[in-house]
Amino acid sequence: MKTTLSRLLVLCLLAGVALPASAQMRSNKFGVGASGSYYLVNVDYGSAEPSIGGSVDLSYSLMEYMSVRSSLGFGFLQAKSSTTGPTLNTAIMFGNLYLAADFIPHGSVNPFVFVGGSGMYIDARTGAGVALTGSETKQLKGTVIGGVGVDLFVNEFLSFTISGEMGLPVTDKIDGLSTGEKDSFQRISLGVRYYFFDQEFITRMLKALEGRYK
Repeated sequence: MKTTLSRLLVLCLLAGVALPASAQMRSNKFGVGASGSYYLVNVDYGSAEPSIGGSVDLSYSLMEYMSVRSSLGFGFLQAKSSTTGPTLNTAIMFGNLYLAADFIPHGSVNPFVFVGGSGMYIDARTGAGVALTGSETKQLKGTVIGGVGVDLFVNEFLSFTISGEMGLPVTDKIDGLSTGEKDSFQRISLGVRYYFFDQEFITRMLKALEGRYK
């Protein structure tokens, strides 16, 4: 009974106390979190205006140096007309799936690069809410995405993630116009993530701690 209580106490302390030196990203580690985003769009409509968004994020470490990441969220892509016309306010909803290469998977700081794709729902409108694309006001289009980021582990169970990505939508109508250069956008995100482990991992971790503090 004492041994069981001791193990539970150690696990609780490990979850609640920051241990940067031992923070790791291991195989079969599943993370769930949320992030806020800063967007900047490249369109033909005019000069880009900074905008915001957010998402729910998931990650799963497939093996030592490779993980799968995904996000489901929303954003507002805004620009100001180069003339005296109305402003742009395109709303997007997306589901992203990435494959990431983790450079320091056992470190408290893990830089990574990622590439993937997205299904993106686009509703291009002016700041006053007027549709910009006629009969194709709302579109569901694919997007190619790539970027870089870094995971900052507080302990085995908690991390903060900073990432920057470039999105290249299949459509050229983010701004409601199909002329000029191809539309694109950048997104910088700051998120927090909590990690779950398989039973095998927790057993190994407790045995290692038990042996260390005997």
